[in-house]
Formats: sequence, structure tokens, C-alpha cells
Amino acid sequence: MSFEGRSFEIGHHTIGAAERLFVIAEIGLNHGGSLERALTLVDAAAAAGATAVKLQTVEAAALVSTDAPAPAHVNARSMVEFFSQFELDEAAHRAVVARARERGLAVLATPLSEASVDLLERIGVDAFKIASGDLTWPGLITRAARTRRPMVISTGMADLHEVARAISWAREGGAAGVALLHTVSAYPTPIGSENLRAIGTLGRTFGLPVGLSDHGADGFSLPLAVALGASIYERHLMLHDNDQVVDAPVSSTPTGLAALVRAAERTHAALGSGQKTCARAERANRIPSRRALYATRALSAGHRVQAGDIIALRPGAGLPADREVDLIGRVLPRDLPAGAPFLEGDLIVRDAEAARVA
Repeated sequence: MSFEGRSFEIGHHTIGAAERLFVIAEIGLNHGGSLERALTLVDAAAAAGATAVKLQTVEAAALVSTDAPAPAHVNARSMVEFFSQFELDEAAHRAVVARARERGLAVLATPLSEASVDLLERIGVDAFKIASGDLTWPGLITRAARTRRPMVISTGMADLHEVARAISWAREGGAAGVALLHTVSAYPTPIGSENLRAIGTLGRTFGLPVGLSDHGADGFSLPLAVALGASIYERHLMLHDNDQVVDAPVSSTPTGLAALVRAAERTHAALGSGQKTCARAERANRIPSRRALYATRALSAGHRVQAGDIIALRPGAGLPADREVDLIGRVLPRDLPAGAPFLEGDLIVRDAEAARVA
């Protein structure tokens, strides 16, 4: 299965393998339900060089049952009470979007209920993000796709069949574009469990832009992800190293995120175009480092060049070393001092002309 059009735009930023990495600063739950903190996180994301911020739109009663058990990384007696503390109303959502626009950031949001899709459409988010846990929920994916906005789908805990179904629902619903995020839904992801080669598997299988939603304890995976073809990177953001926020184990500070952005840019530049040519940075070394053919002794015009008359030396300022076979047997049209380089013109005299030269 493939999605027509491998690249698309989110908030005037093109998503695609040849484009600059699209960096999403996930402020999701780390605002702790505080609008002021959410706005500060937006400012921090912009200062760190992120491309976008992402909200999680939580309505606890529409997310978990009253007796829902806590996941492995959450310590809470009631998941309804736990998620209630992260709810932001529509006015708060609008304020976050406005601040992001002021800072030049795109805005994504994860709807965690079908009704929240309508709220996010009203406030004008640039794209929807489908959480890994909702990849198997056609109702939510279809409803978000019907807004005709782009969609980014996280694929944690999924196999390729489940990913294919989610893409199909998004296409049928009319999403403006679809990208996939490889992720491991463990918080933090144990070292050695990152399975980053899945980025290439997703890209080859579905022909869509692919990225990484990074749940590692640090940003070690980012340069590797870029090298494997990631065009999107999502990382949770917190304000300080000692923040007691819920996603702290998988979050970076603004300074840390800025370092990751720089690392990604350096990695992207280092990967280059993939074409094997003489790079601009090395052109000046071509002649000094390569060899040309030089005379081992003084040679006179009319002399037929033999192998013993030739030595390959640096610099390559004369006839290149790979032309030795062309030079042997030629008749010199000029006198050549010992240690002088042979030149292209030394190949012009042929056997038929040798008698006249002699």
C-alpha cells in the first residue's frame, strides 16, 4: 500500500526525506494543566529550534473507564483523576495556538476523544497526531481525516497489518497527507529496544514520510534515525532537569532539545546527496594528492617512451597516472628534462610520424 504524494505540508513546512527535519516539541502533559506553563513551553520550544509544538487534548471521562488500571509507567489510584489534571479548555487551546503562531511554530494536537477533533478543528491546528494506543480505532482516525488536515500516526505496539489498516482509514477519510512515526511505547524505552531499522521498514512498505517519536531517556537515537531516513522527530519537552513532570523520564530540556536539533542538522548535512563525486571541500587536494607521470631521466625529442622512462609521482599536475599505458611506445615531440611531467601533448606523435621526427 502507498499514499499518493510522499511529501506534504504541515503549517507551511514540507514533510519529506529531502527536507529539513520536522521537529515536534511535545508539551502534551508536561504543562500539568497550567496554561501559563503551557505557554512557557511553547516559548522554550521556539527558542530550542523546534518546527512545531504538539498538544494532547485530554477529556478524562472520554479516555478511560472508572476502574482502568494504570499503565506500567504511571503511579495513580484513579486514571480518571490522573488525566483530569491535564485537561485544558478551548480558551486555553486557543491561547497556545496563538502563542505558537507568534513564535513561528506549526501546531499539532493529539485528540484523545472523537469530540476533541471538533474542538481542534475549530481552533485551527495544522495537523492531527494519532497516538499509538488509538491506531486501532477507526472512528477517531476517520473523524480526524474528514477535517482534510494532515495526519501523523504513531505506530507503537503495532504490526504492519495494523499500520496498513490505519493508513487505509486515513486515506478513506480524506486526510491531506499521512506520515508515520516509529516508536516503542515504553517510557523510557530500554537501551537496545529502540529497533530503529523499523523506520526503513515503514518507509519501504508504505511509501510515506516516516519519523521517530523518541521515548528514550536521552537523544541518542536521533542521529541514527536521521541516517535511516527519518523526516520527523518528536520529543517531549520539559523546562528544567529537576522538573517533576509526568513525562520527565522521556523529556528533554530546552537546552537538550536545542542540542538535538543541531545534531540532526549536522547529521543531515553529513549524509549529503549520496552522489559520489569530488566534493567541493576536497577539490583543492586533487592535484596535490594524486599522481602524474614524470620522466625518470632526460629524454630527447624523437625518443620512444619505455616503461623505465616513467615514474608516477605527486602532484598530479601532468599526464594522470592512469594514462601510462597510453604513453608507453609514443614518440616524444619535445625534449623533456629529468623529473619533468609528461603532458597531454606528449601523446600526439604516432608511429607514422616517428620517422619524420627522427
